Amino acid sequence: MLPYLSLFGRLMPTYGVLGMAGLGFGLLAALLRCKRFGLSRDDCAYLYILGAVGALVGAKLLYLLPLMPRLAVELPLLWEEPGEFYARYLSGGMVFYGGFFGGVAAAWGAAKYLRLRLSDFFPVLVPTLPLVHAVGRVGCFCAGCCYGRAAPPPWGIAFTHAIAGPNGVPLLPVQLWEAGAELVIFAFLLWYAGRAAGPGQMLRAYVFCYAPVRFVLEWFRGDPARGMYGPFSTSQWLSLVVLALALAWPVAGRKLKKYVRERVSQQKGNRDKSDSAHS
Repeated sequence: MLPYLSLFGRLMPTYGVLGMAGLGFGLLAALLRCKRFGLSRDDCAYLYILGAVGALVGAKLLYLLPLMPRLAVELPLLWEEPGEFYARYLSGGMVFYGGFFGGVAAAWGAAKYLRLRLSDFFPVLVPTLPLVHAVGRVGCFCAGCCYGRAAPPPWGIAFTHAIAGPNGVPLLPVQLWEAGAELVIFAFLLWYAGRAAGPGQMLRAYVFCYAPVRFVLEWFRGDPARGMYGPFSTSQWLSLVVLALALAWPVAGRKLKKYVRERVSQQKGNRDKSDSAHS
């Protein structure tokens, strides 16, 4: 276990250090591939950084969602004992799907503001998702969070200095399994980026790769923080949702384009009739 790193004479949590390192690796990977797809590195950097901010906010909000009843009761700690409130609710604790939705929403908003088409940047941005996540999952392993079910050796690994999980109990290293799967998805998306039928296919490909992996790995998780709703965990339900959205995307997209074309044609016809009447 390596819950803390000594950097410049200060102890820093490995989880946070690896999380920031993953974001740095992702940005570098995106910028290095911009030239291949004829994209502006400056625009890519803006979209990536603003998307990363949205991802951090979304990941924290979704983590806090199941804790809202307890948080509402303990809200006075925010001004009575801010250090304790920070330790309980604001220190660590991220949910990937919250980061996924928050990151996509923030990047979409940034693209609209910059008058860019976000899907044009998917070939370089989407592969960064599994890369950042893989490095972050190693950070989870170092902290002892997001741990697996109890299992005897050699399958289970007993943490000795976990700061967010049990010590001395052999647990399945689900964090490392997911990190390995993420690296495989990253390699696949790098290959697929130049072969996708369109930029929008990149995001669908990522969802089709990651959601099933996450759904299966959740069965091997043992941490209560992930939340259970009926037979599935929060992330399993969200995996089903994003899979359904990815499957419905082409059909919904075609219907939306057809509706827009019909509306434009109708408005043009109305303008022509109005012009004829005035003439």
